[in-house]
Amino acid sequence: MIFVQNHMQRLYSLGARKVIVVNVGPIGCIPYQRAINPSAGDNCVNFPNGLAQLYNTQLRGLVSELSSKLTGSKFVYADAYGIVQDIIQNYSSYGFENANSACCSGGGRFGEIIPCGPSSKICANRSKYVFCDPYHPTDAANIIIAKRLLDGNSPDIWPMNVRQLFASS
Repeated sequence: MIFVQNHMQRLYSLGARKVIVVNVGPIGCIPYQRAINPSAGDNCVNFPNGLAQLYNTQLRGLVSELSSKLTGSKFVYADAYGIVQDIIQNYSSYGFENANSACCSGGGRFGEIIPCGPSSKICANRSKYVFCDPYHPTDAANIIIAKRLLDGNSPDIWPMNVRQLFASS
């Protein structure tokens, strides 16, 4: 966490006063992790998610500390983990049909053993998938994430959303 703290303080020393810090998403839920950990079945993999949650807890504390310590700064904590987890758990209510597999299939149970390339199979409608490839959300999922950070409230983004941050003095 010292590395992250040093970089945030460096940004401040260079004149940054409004900073959005995005936490780590539920990496145990990405198709690649599901593929290399078959014992998890259709569920997310607990170990990488636990590591992400531990890191995120420390990161949130750091954001709070720096906001109070660095005069005139506004550090905002964006909870990508919580938002993506909500999308995965409630995927059908967001209009998705698949929250486990990658739209771009390079082999494997969840279509994610081999990164996408020229010989990969692409799903018919990527807007129905949460994940584009073994690692990344689709544009449709990213739009939901962006909207929740732009205009959302705690716990998605704290202590203010992106729109409020840019409107603040």
